[in-house]
Amino acid sequence: MTDVPDQPAAQGLDERLLETMLADVHAIIPYQLPGLVERCARAMGLSGAAVYLVDLQQRVLVPLDEQDAPLPVDDSKAGWAYRTVSLRLEDDNGDLMVWVPLVDGAERLGVLGVRASTMDAVRLRRCRLLAHTLSMVVTTKRTYSDWFVARTRTRTMHAHTEMLRAFLPPRSIGTTSVISTGVLEPAYDLGGDAFDHSLTRNILHAGIFDSMGHDLASGLTTAVALACCRNARRSPRTCPRWWNPSTRPSPGGSPTSSAPASCASWTPRPGCCAGSTAVTPPPC
Repeated sequence: MTDVPDQPAAQGLDERLLETMLADVHAIIPYQLPGLVERCARAMGLSGAAVYLVDLQQRVLVPLDEQDAPLPVDDSKAGWAYRTVSLRLEDDNGDLMVWVPLVDGAERLGVLGVRASTMDAVRLRRCRLLAHTLSMVVTTKRTYSDWFVARTRTRTMHAHTEMLRAFLPPRSIGTTSVISTGVLEPAYDLGGDAFDHSLTRNILHAGIFDSMGHDLASGLTTAVALACCRNARRSPRTCPRWWNPSTRPSPGGSPTSSAPASCASWTPRPGCCAGSTAVTPPPC
């Protein structure tokens, strides 16, 4: 039977450890995160911890520690935890391995693997606390660190795809009332295909874009269409006014590029959905 630590004392320790981790995380370089997570886990009375992020196509879980091996999403206990967004325990050479999903809002980021000789309610709470904190840290730091992006790619990406992906929103957004998810394939060779979604108060806005062609020009056209869509959402405009001559790219664009778009706004109440379809004219 596992001894259960005194609850108030354990919660006080958790607060101090969390404060220390958050203070340290502000100053570290992203590639130093695995070492910090390991130290924090040991300070919490756990045997160790490792962070795995899902790759771009959600097929493998890639460890941040380059010495560890990737794990398949479809055929591993870690992948089960990622797919179902729930805890999974397994035996690991006499220790317990607890797989905790890393989630930021509605977006699944990966999993946290925590090793421990025994597991009780306090240690399980610390596993969840560490996972919640890491989800926010990864989401924040990957916006300016190419290291996170590079670790979650399994092949080289074309330049026009790199440009278009820079404009895409997170893969999943949502609340307790609604969730929106978008996935693009072929993931490493996009043409002019893109999606967009956003939450404004209690309204979900979503759009699908498909520019003609499969090159840099089509990507540029879709980028302009995305910008017009977001500009319309962020100002009192309606769909017919998305395209304004002042937003046209400079001369030299493809004379045949256009960006068919299907967009909708939805309030999570029965019968409250408004949609529209628009086609942006080709660039000058």
